[in-house]
Amino acid sequence: MAGKRHRGRGTATVSRSNGRGALRAMAEAGSNSYARARDLPKLLGLWPSELADESAGGSLAIIAKLRRALAAERRRALAGHWSYDLNRHLGLLGTYRGELQLLRRTKRVLNRTARAAVEPGASVEEGDSTAGPGPR
Repeated sequence: MAGKRHRGRGTATVSRSNGRGALRAMAEAGSNSYARARDLPKLLGLWPSELADESAGGSLAIIAKLRRALAAERRRALAGHWSYDLNRHLGLLGTYRGELQLLRRTKRVLNRTARAAVEPGASVEEGDSTAGPGPR
């Protein structure tokens, strides 16, 4: 009977798994519609330069702040604190997932760019470690 709660004579049963699935779907929908300039300022106190930094390092810094904010919100929820806000928690979770997707896309683009720069113009022969970029 773990995960189920009975009310009254047992006629009404509430399953926790249904609630978790609904919340998971809401968080996923939030991450799919993520827009950094719109969503982050509502949830985190960021400087404009931090908000504009779309590099991998900037994304990692924002992800670290989002993790800390999520942990604090989770602590409030578990403690039953009066200031816990489910909408803020869902917003943080959707933003966190959206920022992770943005970071993955950024890394993919960097990897493609690096491969494209090395493969077509590879003038360095195998085993020749002294060859430089060419005459100046």
